[in-house]
Amino acid sequence: MQDLNQIIAQPTFWDDSVGACQILQETQSLISHKRQYERSRFLLEEIKAALELLKLCTDEQLFQEAQTNLLQLQQELETVEIQQLLSEPYDQNAAFLSITAGVASVDIRSWVDILLQMY
Repeated sequence: MQDLNQIIAQPTFWDDSVGACQILQETQSLISHKRQYERSRFLLEEIKAALELLKLCTDEQLFQEAQTNLLQLQQELETVEIQQLLSEPYDQNAAFLSITAGVASVDIRSWVDILLQMY
């Protein structure tokens, strides 16, 4: 991250606008990943602290809070896993989608229209 910030601070940074945009995208991606990591780490620490307290005494509200944090952490980790699976260099680019009906039927045409509206 520091290396990227040093590159961005150079006066010749914008001489290559395409390269500059790629570096800025990489910087934003790293910042986003860092925030996600810090959020997940915070939730994990909260869960660990709640479990330690629950060993000492039973508290239904604390148990519910730990359970909520655990579910939230699980969802965030699943999101990170999907992002990792889709993290090729070209995944940041836009895509064109074309859906066509193979048979000229009103029902099929309606289905194709519904799919196009969804995507």
